Amino acid sequence: MVKTHTPKASELLFPMPRTVEDHEGFFRFHDGITIAVDSVFKNLLNTATTLLQIRLGGEDILVKQAEGFSSEGYSLSIGKTQVVIKASEETGAFRGLSTLRNLSYTSDHRIPCCFIEDSPSFSWRGFMIDCSRHYFSPTFLKKLIDIASLYHLNRFHWHLSDDQGWRIPLEGWPELEKVASKRTLLQYTDGRNYGRLYTKEEILDIQAYAHARYMVVVPEIETPGHVSSLLAAYPQFGCSGGPYEVQDRWGIFDEVLCAGNDKVLEFLEDAITQMAALFSDPYIHIGGDECPHTAWESCPKCQKRMQEAGLKNEKELQSWMTSNICAMVSKADKRPIGWDEVLEGTESLGLPQDLIVMSWRGVAGGIEASGRGHEVIMCPNTDGCYFDYQHTDNEEEMGNLGVSSISQVAQFDPLAGLQDETARGRVLGSQGNLWTEKITSGKQAEYLLFPRLMVLAERLWNPQNQESTLNRIPLLYKVCDALSINCYRGPVA
Repeated sequence: MVKTHTPKASELLFPMPRTVEDHEGFFRFHDGITIAVDSVFKNLLNTATTLLQIRLGGEDILVKQAEGFSSEGYSLSIGKTQVVIKASEETGAFRGLSTLRNLSYTSDHRIPCCFIEDSPSFSWRGFMIDCSRHYFSPTFLKKLIDIASLYHLNRFHWHLSDDQGWRIPLEGWPELEKVASKRTLLQYTDGRNYGRLYTKEEILDIQAYAHARYMVVVPEIETPGHVSSLLAAYPQFGCSGGPYEVQDRWGIFDEVLCAGNDKVLEFLEDAITQMAALFSDPYIHIGGDECPHTAWESCPKCQKRMQEAGLKNEKELQSWMTSNICAMVSKADKRPIGWDEVLEGTESLGLPQDLIVMSWRGVAGGIEASGRGHEVIMCPNTDGCYFDYQHTDNEEEMGNLGVSSISQVAQFDPLAGLQDETARGRVLGSQGNLWTEKITSGKQAEYLLFPRLMVLAERLWNPQNQESTLNRIPLLYKVCDALSINCYRGPVA
């Protein structure tokens, strides 16, 4: 009789914890499991009982406060009859519960006994979803937040405006709902209007859902480019005055916000003030990417602005816009984030020091920004962080523009190319970005996100060597099956 291999906890963990000791025996995770927590962690209970499908009234799982852990650090002791999680803060306790939940899936609810001590390598571990090109329902976004939190991700970057649709509810601007939120996309809708705003109630609900999973929500409003939908609603904000349309095609469009129009700045200040009141977390992303300067070059108002402000060229005009928008964000008690184009035209003008730079066009922008004293989020499209790209170069694979293979994600290092220790310390982390030009359903989004986002999560939590990560990919398929995730299962290279 051939003896079957019984996996140890160290063979079932993804992401891999900082330390794990395998012990003998198993903890059986069944319907009657109970949980008790120290009173300081009482806010955990509703989320814990829901996610783990357990109940109150016993101490099968015990969550205790203990000193000495970082904010997201924890220990997890799994014995044959009891599980004990220790943490200093609620966030760490939740990370421990997430590891336990993950093990329940990968072990088929027969969890090997072990002792784990754990904490993250990077503070910013996120994912970005483009809800302008494709509107995703609140229910689907909650599903993504659930999955992401299972892998210790802690940032949801919510891309809410672009050329193809505006999704942010703002009082006093009715044309945003009537015009900017809708487009006609013949390819997918047979000429019917597509799109809508998220309501304030939906945004607050999604935000509360994310917070219950210890995830920060980062809303993005695109400026000063990628604004066709806004200009269609309020053509006076463009250099030519229109008419404009909510775009039903993809690409980069020349018409952008008029930098010489004070009414544009008044709108942006009101929009940012309202967003700051609606979103309670510390950040607002101001976009800043792919802004052509063609319209500014021939716009009398923009040229006058340049003359009055002593600006040498249109790149400096964009820098002037960035600085003004950052000031609005700071005035609203939030911290601005921008794509790496915000660095352009700043040689003489500089940039607000609290601006976080999100490096997407490779890592050069992040290296420059960190060297100039800015905190940085590295999510280069060249190194596996763009999940709208194909998994392989097979022409049958869905995806857009390039390839981000699983093996490429499994060796991504946010600190690559940074030698100076001070500059390395300014790299907050990374995130996976899903642009949705070629996506028409949640199932397609899942196929492109998973398991790549799970692999990136390990790179940001406790990076392992590429071989170790790739050998444990089947664990991710088990979780995807358990959670009804339509994941990619093809070649990893």
